[in-house]
Parts: sequence; C-alpha cells; structure tokens
Amino acid sequence: MIYALVGNQNCGKTTIFNEITNMNQHIGNFPGVTVDIKVGKINDNCEIVDLPGLYSLNTYTKEEKISKEFILNHKPNVIINVVDATNIERNLYLTLQLKSLGVPIVIALNFLDELESNKGKIDILELEKRIGLPIVPLTTVTKKEVNEILVKANQISNNYTSIIKEYDDVTEKNITKKYSDIEKICYGIVFIPQQNKIKKKNYKIDKLLTNKILGIPIFIAIMYIIFYLTFNVLGEYFSDLINLGIATVKDLVENFLISHHTNKIIQTLIIEGIFNGIGAVLSFLPIIIILYFFLSLLEDSGYMTRIAFILDKPLSKIGLSGRSAVAILLGFGCSVPAILSTRTIQSERERKLTMMLVPFMSCSAKIPIYAIFISLFFEKYASFAMLLIYTIGAIIGIIITAILNKIIKKEQNATFIMELPNYRFPTFKNTWLLMWNKTKEFIEKAFSIIFISSMAIWFLKSFDTNLLLVSEEKSMLAQIGQKISPIFKPLGFSDWRIVTSIITGISAKETVISTLSILTKTSIETLPYILSRIFTIQSSISFITFILLYTPCIAAISTIKKEFNLKTAIMISVNQCLIAYFISFAIYRLSNLLFYFF
Repeated sequence: MIYALVGNQNCGKTTIFNEITNMNQHIGNFPGVTVDIKVGKINDNCEIVDLPGLYSLNTYTKEEKISKEFILNHKPNVIINVVDATNIERNLYLTLQLKSLGVPIVIALNFLDELESNKGKIDILELEKRIGLPIVPLTTVTKKEVNEILVKANQISNNYTSIIKEYDDVTEKNITKKYSDIEKICYGIVFIPQQNKIKKKNYKIDKLLTNKILGIPIFIAIMYIIFYLTFNVLGEYFSDLINLGIATVKDLVENFLISHHTNKIIQTLIIEGIFNGIGAVLSFLPIIIILYFFLSLLEDSGYMTRIAFILDKPLSKIGLSGRSAVAILLGFGCSVPAILSTRTIQSERERKLTMMLVPFMSCSAKIPIYAIFISLFFEKYASFAMLLIYTIGAIIGIIITAILNKIIKKEQNATFIMELPNYRFPTFKNTWLLMWNKTKEFIEKAFSIIFISSMAIWFLKSFDTNLLLVSEEKSMLAQIGQKISPIFKPLGFSDWRIVTSIITGISAKETVISTLSILTKTSIETLPYILSRIFTIQSSISFITFILLYTPCIAAISTIKKEFNLKTAIMISVNQCLIAYFISFAIYRLSNLLFYFF
C-alpha cells in the first residue's frame, strides 16, 4: 500500500509526514524544502510518500513534474491531499484536478487554528458533501489527528481499487471554469475575513523587513548578530567544553595504551589518527548546532521567503530571480540540498546559472577552518571576519554569474511567482528536528568520511612506499605533498602539510582541519600554535580565500552530475579551482603591499 501526501507549497505536508513516520525530515516555512520524494514506513504493509509541493497538475518546474509523474505513473492507493484552510479556494484547484483522476482521496484540512483565531469558519460536514471527499480537520498536527487521517485512508483504500484515469492537460486550460466550480463549492460554508489580524500583522512586519531600501541592510544586520552570538558568545564556550572532554578522554586512552605497552603503531593510530583527526572536527559541533538553531528560526518564521522576495530585483540583474535565492540561502548550510532545490526553478538556463553560483556560498563544513584561523589572527573581530568571508564568497559568485549571464545564450525569462507564507512563531519541534538532523549528519560524516580519511592520512604519513614505518618527512604523503606544494608557493603557503589538507578537503571540507591535526601530530587546542609558525596574516588570508572558493566536496560534485551531466560537474569544479587560485594570488599580493605601506 502506498499513500501519497500531495498539496500546495507551505501547506504542512512534511510536518504531517514527520508525525506519521517519526522521521526527522527538514521542515521550513518557505517553498522548495521538499525537492525530492521522501518515503517513510507506516507499518510493514504500508508506505507514505511526501511529494514536492505543486499548485496544479499543469506543471512547470522540475519538482512539480516529479510529483505529477509519481501520481500518474506509480499509482498510489490513496492520496492524502493537504489543504491550507486559510487559502482554501486556491488549494481546492489542485484537489479537483486530483479528484478527476479517480484515485481515492482524503483531505487533510490544515491550519484550522489560524483560521478560527481570525474569526474565520468552514462548515466541514457540508464541504464534505459538496466536494464528495472525506475531510480530516487539523490544528496542531497531533498524533491523534494524523491517526485519524490514516484510519480514513485505510477505509477508502479497502472500498475500491485505485485506477488513475489518463490526465489531459488540454481540458485544464479553462482555469476560470474550474474556479467558478470552487466558488460554488465554498459559497455559504466558507468564511475567510478579508481583513484579519494575521494579514495586518504580516503587513506591518513586511513593511519593514521587505522595504526596498532597508530590507537588505536588515538582513545583513540579522546575519551579523547570528554570527556574533554563534562565534563570540555561545559557540566558543561550548566548543571549549567539548575540547576539554576530548582532551581528557584522549589522555586517559593514551595513558592506558602506554601502561599496557601497546604496540607503538597502534598507539599513534589511535591517538594521532583517531583522536587528533576526528576530535579536531567534533570540537566544532556546538558552533554548527548553534548556527543551525538560528537559521531554523529564520526558516520556520517565514522570514527566509522574504529574503527571496527582496533579492529578486538585484538577482534579475545577473539573469536570476528570487527563486534562485532559496538555493543561495540553502548553500550557506550545505551545497547538496541547495543544488537539489534548483528543481523549483522553471528556466533551465536560470537553473544552471544558480547551480554555478551555489558553490560560492560558504557551506557550514568550512566553519571549522575559518574558526581556527580567525581565532588565531582575527580574534577581536571574529563575527565581523566571519560575515566578511561569507560576503566575499557571495560577491565573487555574483560577479562570476554576471559574466556567465553575458556568455550563456539567453531565453525568455520565466515569471517569478513565490508565495509569502504567514509569519509564524517557530515551534520547538521544528527547530529541534532541524538541529537534530544537522547534528546527526555532522556526526555521521565525522565517523564515516572523516574517519576513513583520517585513517588513510595516518597510514600515508606513517609509511613509505616500501611500507616501512618512517618519519612523516619521508612518508608517501610527504612525497606527494612536496611535489605539488610549489604550485601553491605564489599564494603564500607551500608547506606540504597545508597542500595535503587542501587535497583531502575535496572529499569533505571538514577533513582539512583533521588532516592538519594529524600531520602536525597535535590536538585542536595546540593546532593554532603550530599554524602560527607556518602562516603569516597575509598567507592566512590567502589560504582562507582559497578554501572559500575552491571546488565543492565530492557529494556536491556528484549531485551536479546527477542534476545535469558529468561535463557540467567537471567544468564547475575546474572553474572554481582556477578562480580560487587567481583570486587568492591577487589577495596575497595586495595584502603584502598593504602591510608594506601600513
């Protein structure tokens, strides 16, 4: 049995999906969160599928086509059509299209609490009779309410076999007729006040936050406050606690191994390979969690969509639209979901340009690298330095996109339409789910990719080509690094250990710090001291710039290949490396010049 969750964007499908399956899917109060099909188990005999949001079966974007193709080709046994009660007439357009397919449907009427708080009302029993479909009213999406949805779905699935009729796009051209039918269905039983306190509240807040002059400065100010709290106040304190815990466990294990006369190779593997490698990354876990906590508040409140709205006009100058802003904002978290979110973009040209811009947005995996160097050279200006790094990446990405916009053949611009959802107080559950997802993802990466990378780096730096245990200067890794390091000398850093960390960073950016920790045989607490002997302020700026701009990780590259093709993935990777090299070179020379005079 397959149940499909179908509905408009921002109607609450993913919240219902999480409640039914207990899966920690990402919930956000802006379009484009669900960009792929998510499947969860209800029981051994039944699965539920969360489909990307769509307004109509007359599809335009790639994500809408995914939903339509699943409904028509995979033939779900029951469609659970999630309808926003505060926008019921618009939502029912899709409902009537789905009904014409002949598939069993249960309507989950969501956000009734918001409607009723504004003195709105829907006669649900009469609406059921007129539309001819069972309706389950939802307020706060509790376990009891979603269980009622499943009971209804089970009842109608047992009554008859689902046979989806062939869908004809031509018959759907008469939109006016369809809305006329909806008006008849809603007449006398649906009352939604035109002026209500939610609309008034939204209008007042939007007057400030989406102001054409103040909108972008307010956004920058909000991000600065977030960075300040993350890196200067909360993150540093909790990172120090994690460091203390890791150091204590490391000392206990090391003393145990020494007291039991454990083989020297095993000792170095555990202490240098595991503790210095993984421990260096795990110490930054609090910073990642705190940053995502604040970002989840922005998403869940509905503010992120407003950013897309105010960025639409400036982005149009480089061939993009506000729809691209969603991918850009997601790129600050991780490039992979950001690239996938480009499916919401109708224009193939705009989608490709957006995909090329996303890797310039500094992902959260690079935070440990920035944090180390900022604490070493720019500690007094940590939050400003972090904001500057993110801003530089975005500016360079925009410049490159503007150039590409002139080169790539233009097509007719697609209309930018994005729903501005109501402002909502972020819920504890949604915020917790996002934080838990990111924490779990970070830890999984630490004990998979980073663990394997740490083991490989330890092995290569401990043995020569004859598999003899040698000093790191004579190891296989040193030989590789020393051959490549001259390429980076013009950028101000040619130490083979630094160059090696850049190469391992292609697998996952977190491995840059773990690699440096392993190769310098030091823990995260003393790593800054070692780096201060390798880097000057000028070369550190050059290194940070290179890390900011060079090729995205393997996961992001493979996602680009999946979404477009191998040629595009390789082109983006090579271009990013070349851009990173030349800009780092220019910044290094310029900083040397400035330091010479000032």
